[in-house]
Amino acid sequence: MILYNDPKHLLRWGGVTLGLALVAVAARVWQEPDGPETLPGGSRVGLIYGFLGGGLIVFAWLLSALRFVPSWWFLGSRAFWLKGHIWLGLLSFVLILCHSGPRFGGLFEEALYLLFFLVIATGIFGLVLQQFLPRWLTVEVPCEVPYEQIPHVCQRLREKADLDVQAKCVGAAEVTCQRLKGWYGEVMRPYLGWPSQRDLLADAGKTAQVFTELRALPDVEQSPIADLLGRLEVYCTERRRLARQETLHWLLHSWLYLHIPLSAAMMVMMIAHAVITLYY
Repeated sequence: MILYNDPKHLLRWGGVTLGLALVAVAARVWQEPDGPETLPGGSRVGLIYGFLGGGLIVFAWLLSALRFVPSWWFLGSRAFWLKGHIWLGLLSFVLILCHSGPRFGGLFEEALYLLFFLVIATGIFGLVLQQFLPRWLTVEVPCEVPYEQIPHVCQRLREKADLDVQAKCVGAAEVTCQRLKGWYGEVMRPYLGWPSQRDLLADAGKTAQVFTELRALPDVEQSPIADLLGRLEVYCTERRRLARQETLHWLLHSWLYLHIPLSAAMMVMMIAHAVITLYY
């Protein structure tokens, strides 16, 4: 939530990035008074823009390597690198456009530009998600647990439900107990596990209807089963909240499954493009 937590950096990073982008475009236009075809990507000016844009791309890519050297404090904070990743990554796209001008070259270069565009697009999409989904997650799941602990919490929920069913499904309502135990074992117990095996209880309305029908069974109100059903309904609600947290967490990070592979492919193609251009 980099923008939400530090909106002032929009004026610093955003303003500097916009200013540099305008200077880069103005210098590119000023250097080609006779038309865009006078400065191809292989010209002196085009190569300068190419090296500058490529350098910023490498800088943005190094964010992923920062996690492997957490003790290197002299490199700066992760927040600084993340801001640079966002804004300088955007600036690199402008510089690469200035590198080639209005020409995209052959099929290889067109594919490289397409990859670059997709990297930028997925990055912006992920940034937008990071501004809104965490707040949405706080509203949807007020009792959030660490994501890595969700399987353990689900296991504990099921263990508590197992103990409650064994302890409270007793008394004169033997037939009702057997039906309830059968339903619990077939429907609810798999739902409480991780990953969930049933989706009937994932809907709050359907869950309420199911428990209303269970409370209508014979001898329920006059036995410990009534309290048991209340507990089981609470467990279903807790499991539904955990499932909601899983879904929102996946949405918050799903864009990385596109952004990272696309970035890696773009880096490989960019290096190949530079080698081919300079040596062949």
